Amino acid sequence: MNYFKHKNSILALFAVLTVLMTNVSSATRDLVKGKDYEQMGPKGTVKPEILEFFNYGCPACYQMETFANGYKGSHKNTKFTMVPVGFNPSWEIYVKAYYLGSLLKVLDKSHTALFHLLHVEKKIIKNDKALKAFFMSLGIESNTYDKANKSFALNSQIRKSKQLAKRYGISGIPTFVANQKYKLNNQSLRTTEMIEHALEKLTQSPP
Repeated sequence: MNYFKHKNSILALFAVLTVLMTNVSSATRDLVKGKDYEQMGPKGTVKPEILEFFNYGCPACYQMETFANGYKGSHKNTKFTMVPVGFNPSWEIYVKAYYLGSLLKVLDKSHTALFHLLHVEKKIIKNDKALKAFFMSLGIESNTYDKANKSFALNSQIRKSKQLAKRYGISGIPTFVANQKYKLNNQSLRTTEMIEHALEKLTQSPP
């Protein structure tokens, strides 16, 4: 993986999404296959399902949180799964942080707290020692953290996230995949209303 190529593509997407989150049009339009979304294979899920590829270190992912939370709240029948990905070594620890939150059963707290720590408090987590301190601040015991951090389950989930990112050709974040089949292009869709329109269309009545 060419780190600088991915870094540049991510920075470009940040710029687009900053506009996207602040300039919302009330209009939606018909989706254009190959432009607004890419079909990743012949088969997908029968029931509505969305994957959101993200990372806590990504400013655009933080900005997208309000939209994602609102979508989940208004689409209770849609399975919504977040998939953390690390495009550079400094972000890999945040992939681990997401799955540790899940394994330690504090994801409802750790998810919001970590976004807040990085993007509001402007602090970063550089290593396992700092990550452990973060989870202990949420009430996790030291030995409980250590056990989860060394677990097969954690390594398995991290490995699966890498496989999914490779499967769907994820080169920028945030990226949504509908029904394990359609990968959205946020740069073409441009507004959160169009993203919502695309997700609804591709999960409920795919073309």
